[in-house]
Amino acid sequence: MSRYVLMPAAREDLADIRDYYLQEAGYRIARRLVVEFVQSFRFLARTPGAGHIRLDLAEARPILFWPMRDYLILYKPATNPLELLAIFRGSRDVPALIGHRQL
Repeated sequence: MSRYVLMPAAREDLADIRDYYLQEAGYRIARRLVVEFVQSFRFLARTPGAGHIRLDLAEARPILFWPMRDYLILYKPATNPLELLAIFRGSRDVPALIGHRQL
């Protein structure tokens, strides 16, 4: 079975997203969003090459991106278990966030 691990920053990102939706939209919406993220994580663990390279965002870093709603899931495809690095809203300054977190 393919596995994945949420790195500390990704775990924190997911908790922040969940907390935001709990406050703004309620339990059902927050739970549904978390379920969708977990489904995406499982899919990526099964097919780690499914994401796409974004040289404009990550330069030469070995990071792939997977879109999920308004978010980008950043991960390292050559890791086992698959390392999920971060979850960013696509409208944010992703290159700056990558640099700030030293991904």
